[in-house]
Amino acid sequence: MLSILRPGAVVLALFLAIAGPPEAAAAEADPFKSEIDSFLGQIETATNGVLKWQGSEKFEVREEAGGSIAVLTNARLMITAPERSEAVFDRIEIRRQAEADGKHVKMTLGFPPHSTLKSADGTEVKLTLTDATASAVIETQSGRARETALSFAGARLAQASSGSWINFGPLSLSSKLAGAADGSWTAPVDFELKAVEFFFPQGPFGGVIERIGYSSHTAGPSLAEFDKLRDRIAALRTDKNAEPQAHPEVLLAILGDMPAAFSRLDGEVSAAGVAVRAPTGQPLVAVTKASLAVALTGLSSEAAALRVTVRHDGLKLAPSLIEEAKVPHRVVVDLGLENISTAVIRSLVEIAGETGKNASDKDKQHAMQQAMGAAAMLNPVFRIYHAALDTKEVGVDATATVKGSPLSPKGYSAEGDVAVRGVDALPPLLGSVPFSGYLPLLKEIGSEGAGADGSPRIKFHLASAPQHWITINGNDVSVWFADDKPEPGRARLLRPAQPPMRGEDVRAVQRALAAANIAVAQDAVYDPATAVAVARFQKQNGLAVTGVVDAATRQKLALAPPPGGGPPSGRQN
Repeated sequence: MLSILRPGAVVLALFLAIAGPPEAAAAEADPFKSEIDSFLGQIETATNGVLKWQGSEKFEVREEAGGSIAVLTNARLMITAPERSEAVFDRIEIRRQAEADGKHVKMTLGFPPHSTLKSADGTEVKLTLTDATASAVIETQSGRARETALSFAGARLAQASSGSWINFGPLSLSSKLAGAADGSWTAPVDFELKAVEFFFPQGPFGGVIERIGYSSHTAGPSLAEFDKLRDRIAALRTDKNAEPQAHPEVLLAILGDMPAAFSRLDGEVSAAGVAVRAPTGQPLVAVTKASLAVALTGLSSEAAALRVTVRHDGLKLAPSLIEEAKVPHRVVVDLGLENISTAVIRSLVEIAGETGKNASDKDKQHAMQQAMGAAAMLNPVFRIYHAALDTKEVGVDATATVKGSPLSPKGYSAEGDVAVRGVDALPPLLGSVPFSGYLPLLKEIGSEGAGADGSPRIKFHLASAPQHWITINGNDVSVWFADDKPEPGRARLLRPAQPPMRGEDVRAVQRALAAANIAVAQDAVYDPATAVAVARFQKQNGLAVTGVVDAATRQKLALAPPPGGGPPSGRQN
């Protein structure tokens, strides 16, 4: 299945070779041929050795009105991973035209309609392309690409030996690096692939994807700084003589220069109309839409922000794969970090650069101390902008904000809101998750409300701050995690635990609850039902609703502390 996908990667690699910056061309009689050789020779560097240009049987160049044309016959690329194979293109035509401004040239590449990929064992994959072209507008002086484009009306990959095939297209890809009068720059990228159909007998399965898309927007305050950064990265990738140990240090230096070149990096990849079927036609997987988006902003300012969003809608899975009730047909995870000090990040990068291979142990220790001091100055804000999960019977929506760190209580605070649909249907989904049996207690603490769609919800407001580390709807439930050992002269806190707490003190509480007309088993086990009964009693009597028998609850239940403190005699956990 992997082998049938590789020809598409080869097409893109050829395009990237045309779009990438060339090495300086040798002073030959035909500079265009030298220029092309330089372009194609960079494929190995651009793909870290995965693809290698092997040359062509013929390489003809002719001049026509408006430019030069090169024709490569039986052009070959070697693919080294995941297994060694060779791609052969019957004919590739490359046209070079000077732009009107005299500062740029446009390179246009025409792909052949038929190509072949042959693996080491002789297996062949046929690639068919319809109206496939790629182009790049390149600065004549620097060799940097400013505009790139790739498109085809349709494509097919087919492996006769296995019967596997993929049809896809149309496809379009475009990017443009544009400078502004103030020296800043933007570089939008747009990619769209439609009508993907596939079948893999080895699965066996087939299916369709209506659309795959990618869009990104990158920008920065200085095009000159961005070009310098590109040159440094290109030099690092082509410097085969550099010691591998030196690369991390160079990369750290490049990372430190990024804020001067970038102000924004964001992108989103998405897929729509995904359907996977068994050979019988039985639906296996279907997704209406899925996407992943990442945005990094503010790099060139005092504070940066990072946001990551993952979502899918309309997921359906065959019952043979998972029970229908457990299918998360909608999921949203939208997280972010705000107020990230770029000065501190730069300091951390500089400090990391001081711990190279020539640094002494003393220098490394000093750098570590500096890094810890710099990190302590970070005060980011973590946000859950939206987290959601919906199954047939259960739905959860949440938002949250965390400021500071609980490891450094000064300035720390956190709060969030959670709304749950179908609380009673949660236990089968959670299975043997610890404390899942205490969900009825949470329901008792929660408040009733409605979701945006009008469906009934149980709502929770969670907060955390020094002295009150966990509160739910204003009730401090930190006592759930209190020490079991009571202070002398005091009864122990009866609270949710796994395994449940046991003892005659539990039975005494159960009896008192029964006397207060709250039904509960008299079995001396502080199980979820008993905790819910306690919470109900607390709610009726204006106490903090925690499901924990603390001093105030014991007093309201008219329970005297046991003689000498601690739990009464009897079974205890």
